[in-house]
Amino acid sequence: MGAIFRWIRDLWLGRRQLGQTVERAAATMTGVTYSLFTVSGGRILVTQILGEVEVSPVGAVTISLQADPTDGTTRAMCAGLLVTAYAIGDLLGITGVNTDAMIPPAASGVVEAQTMGVIVQEGTIDLLNDILDAGSIKWTLKWVPIDEGASVAAA
Repeated sequence: MGAIFRWIRDLWLGRRQLGQTVERAAATMTGVTYSLFTVSGGRILVTQILGEVEVSPVGAVTISLQADPTDGTTRAMCAGLLVTAYAIGDLLGITGVNTDAMIPPAASGVVEAQTMGVIVQEGTIDLLNDILDAGSIKWTLKWVPIDEGASVAAA
C-alpha cells in the first residue's frame, strides 16, 4: 500500500488530526540532557508530545523539554515538573506554552491534550532532567510539517 493511499485512508478514518506520529522507545534516563527526537529538512509544528512512565524514577526528579535548533537559540518547551511520585503507566504532556510546567501536575493515567502547537526548527527535542536514579519514559510525538521535506526521527 502506497504512502499516499495510507495517508488518505488515515485521514478518512480520523487518524491524521494531530499529524504524523514518531515514537521513541523507553530508555533509562540517567543523564542531565538527552535527545528524544531529531527534526531535519525544515520546520515542524508539534501538535502533541506524550510521555508514558515505564520505570518509575526514585528520588526527587524534575524533568522538562526543550527545542535545541541546529542554528539559533535553545528554548524551553515547558517548565520543569517534579515526577517523583509518578508510577508505571502515568502520562505526561505539555500545554504548548513554554512557561507552563509539564502536565499533569500530579501522577495520573490521563493527561490533557496540548492546547497550542509549538513550532520547532531543525535540530533536536531534548529531555532535561536531574535524575540520579534510573527511570524510564516512552515518548510519542505528533507533528505536522511546515516546510516541504521536513521529517522527524527518534533520536
